[in-house]
Amino acid sequence: MSRYSSTERIGVNATEAAVVKELGWIFREQAVYDMGIDAHIEPVSDGSPTGQLIGVQIKTGTSHFKEKEDYLIYYGSLVHLEYWLRHALPVILVAHLPESKATYWVHVNKELAQRTEKAWKVEIPKSQTLGKSSACKLLAVLHGTPLETKNRNLVLHAGNMRFVKEGGKLVIYKEEWHNKSLGRGALNLIKINQDGSEETIKADNYWYTGYDVKGLVEAVYPWATVSIDEEFYEEHFDESFYDVYSDAYIASHEIYPYKTSAGEVSFYRLQIKLNSLGESFLEVMSYLEAET
Repeated sequence: MSRYSSTERIGVNATEAAVVKELGWIFREQAVYDMGIDAHIEPVSDGSPTGQLIGVQIKTGTSHFKEKEDYLIYYGSLVHLEYWLRHALPVILVAHLPESKATYWVHVNKELAQRTEKAWKVEIPKSQTLGKSSACKLLAVLHGTPLETKNRNLVLHAGNMRFVKEGGKLVIYKEEWHNKSLGRGALNLIKINQDGSEETIKADNYWYTGYDVKGLVEAVYPWATVSIDEEFYEEHFDESFYDVYSDAYIASHEIYPYKTSAGEVSFYRLQIKLNSLGESFLEVMSYLEAET
């Protein structure tokens, strides 16, 4: 009987190569046995480590899987599943098949893990190969489930909600290329200080479909209602508006631009206030932060 098998190292090396060479990210093998976390992956953005980590468990060889045409089935112990689901990091399971040199992966979460009578199983799609093409999906794993993403977004904006609750003014500067089927343009969140000075606290360029300007702002800031910044519009409304729109448009739309440029770009200045979700979330935050 052979006393050494290279199979495990082959899988680790293949995973590291996919992460480092294809994704351009950082791969850190865990030297100490840690209940099934073989390595950590850290994404890199514009040449800088992000500080975000994904836990990785690597299984190498067909003996670990039941192979179907479009996916692999992995069966594991409930002890490992509970550990991965409770882990502080999101965990992915990597399957490397030395014979075909294919490396697949799947996020281990409650939605995908299927419990059996004595164990659990998960399907690993063969369409989900580890490499450059998987960057967006891996980043989505870091962002969490839709529930976690919504909660994180509300927590991140708690300070802005309090600012509005206490009488502060938040506005949105929005550019829209209105002749493009795929929406695009800057969307900046601006804080108006008591002395009248403006501070941009968040700036993004959005590409979007299926939203008008009002719908996009409400999707990005679900805790707020949106209306035009009437004070600003009274002072800055420009005749270029009529190059594209009309008074009838104003009469039939709550949200409309204050000027246009070259008949292509519309400019909006919108005020956001708390809606019932924002008000309720601040109540929850007050309860959670209260001293017991």
